[in-house]
Amino acid sequence: MKMNFLKLTFAVATLAILGTACKKDAVQPDNKLALQNTTAALAVGDTEAGVVTNSSTSPTSWTAVGYDLLNNVVASAGNQVDFDNNFNGNITIAGTNSLGYYDSPSVTNVSGITLTDVSSVTLGAISTLGNNTSTTVGWYNYNRVTRTITPVAQRYAVVGNGSTIAGSTRLYVVQLDGVTTSGTYNTTVNFHTKRLK
Repeated sequence: MKMNFLKLTFAVATLAILGTACKKDAVQPDNKLALQNTTAALAVGDTEAGVVTNSSTSPTSWTAVGYDLLNNVVASAGNQVDFDNNFNGNITIAGTNSLGYYDSPSVTNVSGITLTDVSSVTLGAISTLGNNTSTTVGWYNYNRVTRTITPVAQRYAVVGNGSTIAGSTRLYVVQLDGVTTSGTYNTTVNFHTKRLK
């Protein structure tokens, strides 16, 4: 009788241990999924693709869309830039950040831009990069006949959280990949951002 009681106690204890182990296994995948859904900040040296979409009821009333370059997300607070005006193709500085631009003699992809490349860029002299004309520096060319927007090759927006390159503790370079329309006034702005600081 004593032996049966010990066997029964051992069996119950074993089942309790196995049940607890199975519960832990069931909880772990949920934790992994939760980690996959978190937003990670753009690390120094990394390049990420970004996109902004917007629609309008007229060709002059696109609303500004804020963008947080650090977290690579659309944001209405904490954003360094806004995409606004003209099909939302303009990049305009937000908050206390500063904007400049860099024309590369040879680099055709933002991932190849370095801190040394942009070290002499003046921040704060402009507040917006938009349509490139004979009198205004922009980062896209707009064809009024075909209504197409073409990025200016090898021109990059430079965004810093200070008034100079050296004085900025966070520094980004943004390359416009394209602005497309669907329907009458629906737009999609595609770009890549590289964090230099």
